[in-house]
Amino acid sequence: MTTPKFLPARPSLESLRKQAKKLARDVAAGDVGAIARARVHLPGVDAPLTQRSAQLVIAREYGFAGWQVLTKEVSKRLGGGLDWAVTQARRVIHDNDVESLRQLLAEYPALLSWQEDGGLLAMATFAYGDAGDPEREQWFTRGPCAELLIDAGAVVTKEVCEGLLLSRAWGLLQLFQPRGLPTAHAQVSYRAR
Repeated sequence: MTTPKFLPARPSLESLRKQAKKLARDVAAGDVGAIARARVHLPGVDAPLTQRSAQLVIAREYGFAGWQVLTKEVSKRLGGGLDWAVTQARRVIHDNDVESLRQLLAEYPALLSWQEDGGLLAMATFAYGDAGDPEREQWFTRGPCAELLIDAGAVVTKEVCEGLLLSRAWGLLQLFQPRGLPTAHAQVSYRAR
C-alpha cells in the first residue's frame, strides 16, 4: 500500500493536472512504477490510461474519492469556493439535476444571493429560445431547478421577471405568482406592449 500524499496549504490545480498527465504518459510508456501506482487505485486498469482515470488516481493518492472532490478542496484552500460553486451550479442547472443543486445550496448558501449574470435563478429561467408552449418551455428552461431556487429564497431580479415574460415561459411564471414574487408589475407592463 502506498503512503498517502498530503496537499500543501496552497495547492496548485495546474500542478495536479500535470501530475495526472505525467502519470498517463508514464503508464503509456510502460513504466512499471506508474502502472503499479495506477493499479493500487484502479485494479485491473490497462494501458493506455485515460486522462480521467489518471486524474482519479491522483485524487485518490491525495486521499480524495475523486477528481471533483480534490478540485473542490483546492478551490476552498485558494479562496475560490464561491467561484467553484457557481461553476458547478451552472453545470447542474444545465443538466436540470435538482438533487445536486440542493446539495450545492446546502454547502454554499451564498449562491442564493449571487447576482453576477442575473444569478442562479436567471440560469434556470432564461429561455434559450421561444418557450411559448409547454414542450418548448421544458426544452429551453430548467423549471425544477427554478422551483428549488425560488423555494430556497434565491434573489429574484427584474431581469429574471422580464426574461420570463419575453420568453413566454408561462409555466415558470406560474411558479412565481403563488409565492408573491414581483411578477405582477412586469406582467402588466408586458401586456401593455
